[in-house]
Formats: sequence, structure tokens, C-alpha cells
Amino acid sequence: MPVEIERKFLLGKAPDWSHPALRDADVIDYEQVYLKVEGPEQVRIRRGSRAGRTAYHLARLHRLADGVREVEERELGRDEYETLRRDRDTRREIIAKVRYCFDWQGQFFELDDIHRPATRACHLLELQVESLEQSFTLPDFLVIDREVTTDRAFSNAMIALG
Repeated sequence: MPVEIERKFLLGKAPDWSHPALRDADVIDYEQVYLKVEGPEQVRIRRGSRAGRTAYHLARLHRLADGVREVEERELGRDEYETLRRDRDTRREIIAKVRYCFDWQGQFFELDDIHRPATRACHLLELQVESLEQSFTLPDFLVIDREVTTDRAFSNAMIALG
């Protein structure tokens, strides 16, 4: 399974959506649903819509350490997505978020504007890195409250708990 290493940051306030990096960002509307599973593995399905096109994916996620996980992902058809969605983990709410993908000083960032669950609405900035020790520069036009890479409360699975 491919390994994903990412750093995650909580914004202290809503971004200026008119900033050129965000205004010109690739924007994806996501619905993210966690399925019922036994054990430590997480399984989620996602519907992503961008530029009038919708895609469906299933991902199996296995945490290796804070900020490090194995991810196995495959594309789904719409009917399979809807079938799996009916078997969702009802303890978790469905996440609704808008993702802004943008480059900043040679780095690729994803900024999630999480709307639902409303009790956990927030803005999270993610950066995939080669190692947790890799140096990077955060966008200076965003107000970063703190890094939450090691704070499991800011994982999407925990956010879905409301």
C-alpha cells in the first residue's frame, strides 16, 4: 500500500478567498462518508465534484504514526458508491467540505473548508511531504493557529464524530 505523509494546520480565521492563490485554485466539493469496519482500519468513500464532473472513490486507511498512513484507493461507479453509502457508520456524520488545491512557492497545498458537521466546521491546511522532518514554507496569506498533525481530533474520521 502507498504511504502518505502529511502535515496539517488549523487556520485561526477564514482565509481571504479573493487571494490569487485561492481564487485560481482547483476547487473540489467533497462528500465524505465513513463505513462500518472492525479493527483499526478506516474505510471511507468520497464523492468529489469539480468543473461539472463527479468521481467516486473508496479508500482504506491504516495509521502508521502521527501524520503517516497507508492509503489504498480505488475508483467506484455511482451505483456502487450509493450502495456502500447505505452501509455507512451511523456514529459518524457525513463530512461536507470544499477543497482548494493550490501551489505556493513550489509546494502543493490542500485547504479544506469543512462545513459539516457544523459543530466541527473549520479550515485545515494540508501539505504532503517526503518525511515529517522536511522543511517547508507555509503560505503567508493564511492565518495559521497551530499545527495539528499529531492531534487526532483533527483527523477527518474524528471530525465526522461531531
